Amino acid sequence: MKKIFKNKTTGRIPNFVLFIIIGIVIIILIVMIISFVKKSPAPTSEEGPKSEEPTDEAVIGDVKFKLKEASDLGNILRVSESKNNQVQKDIVSTERFVKVTITAENVGKESVYLGTWDLKDLFDKEERRFIFSQQTSPWIPEDSRCGDTLKPGFTPTSCTKIYEVANISSGLKVKVSARSTKPSAPSEEAFIKLGF
Repeated sequence: MKKIFKNKTTGRIPNFVLFIIIGIVIIILIVMIISFVKKSPAPTSEEGPKSEEPTDEAVIGDVKFKLKEASDLGNILRVSESKNNQVQKDIVSTERFVKVTITAENVGKESVYLGTWDLKDLFDKEERRFIFSQQTSPWIPEDSRCGDTLKPGFTPTSCTKIYEVANISSGLKVKVSARSTKPSAPSEEAFIKLGF
């Protein structure tokens, strides 16, 4: 009897029991991770344009939008560069002006009517929103026909707007929208990236 007690260690867990406990803990962790992954909802295509990565063109219904030009105009819009002789003085910003020109083309078979598409607000990578400034209208080219009727098969129509944007803004994208010709149809929206 003395021999049995001398070989036996007290207070220690045998190695095989320790391996079983570690194995059970690992299995429990794997099951928890798998169940968490299965419960996470997969993104759906119905989340809207914010979930989609912006590109330099977008198609909404029968309207194909494409970025034609985007430029940083600096912080001054000069009278000498305006399209209107009635402008009396420069417009000065503490930040900067960004000019965006897109084209809209009817890729369908029927006309897209006046006011059913447009170039909307500008956003940066922080989702700060910048709206079109009416005071910049004299610097918009005369061929800008935002929201005009689009006839199928015709040359794309240009739309230009100027936004006042924060100097710290980057990753700029502009929202475009179009709706079906049906009177009660809601507008759909997409983003077009500007490249700066």
